[in-house]
Amino acid sequence: MTVYWYSQTGQLMESISAVTDPLEKAGWDIRKVEIRPWETFPFPWPVRRFFGVFPASVDPEAMPAFTAVPPVTEDDDADLVVFAFPVWYLAPALPMRALVGREPQAFDGRAVIGLVACRNMWYSAALEVRQLLQAAGGRYLGTIAAVDTASAGVTFVTTLRWLLAGKREASWGFPRAGVGTDELDRLALLGERIAELAPAQTEPAPAQPESASGAVSEEALADRVREILAAHDAAPVFAPLAAADLLAGKVFRIWGRVIRAGGRRGDVQRTALTGAFVLWLTGAVFVGLPTVVVARVLFKAGFDAAVARRLAPVVARLAEVHR
Repeated sequence: MTVYWYSQTGQLMESISAVTDPLEKAGWDIRKVEIRPWETFPFPWPVRRFFGVFPASVDPEAMPAFTAVPPVTEDDDADLVVFAFPVWYLAPALPMRALVGREPQAFDGRAVIGLVACRNMWYSAALEVRQLLQAAGGRYLGTIAAVDTASAGVTFVTTLRWLLAGKREASWGFPRAGVGTDELDRLALLGERIAELAPAQTEPAPAQPESASGAVSEEALADRVREILAAHDAAPVFAPLAAADLLAGKVFRIWGRVIRAGGRRGDVQRTALTGAFVLWLTGAVFVGLPTVVVARVLFKAGFDAAVARRLAPVVARLAEVHR
């Protein structure tokens, strides 16, 4: 297995380790490739820089230069690839988007699992990741999503405290920010189930070719992994959050185009437009999500069905239902 990753806070590495540690114990060969952007993104974020990166984050053409450590190789023979990404403004973090755009051969013909760790809104980002990987020739098996399981109001405070002030630990009555031990334990269980499918230990699926060594074909292994992601609900979906995410993702892209049209970073017009976006975002947080929740209460069956159809391409459990 090859894991491509970028983590600004270190949180994503906790989730990666939760999934891959059981595989390593079972004898899997795990190769981890870190993506290091040439332009350093600071942590904690200065406020101006935090909002200043927004226009590029939602720009599908933004692909900053980076170094892969160890380098991306064309002769990688991994049975599975994990694409591990943080979420920036409901999109995959810039360095990970750049990886697919600049090194598509790393995913061509590969079975890929998306692994995301974030506050709670990963849905639009996962859809974009799937689109990018498919364009590169990869087969997207599904998403493993690790989120902060505290309430939305609590995580709004704790996440901003962590991102802007660097304070993650519990304080002033608020819990520790980020993905907690409950989620890491869930990911570890997923890792244990996948570890049981080590090619050398797995019986081939019906009608699948078997290699001389008795190992399952990559295609059969990918199918079994997808079944595990579906059976264990690797990416739980909260319909109101998902709907808000999908709607906001579309609006974010419009805002991004408007701000980029305002000139380069630091230009007066661009700064003013970014300020307007921040004001809109504040209103959307306190008005938009409650509105979506009310809509779900009123139209639950149709609401949930629409969300499920949209997310079926990236959530293995929903893909099984909508086959």
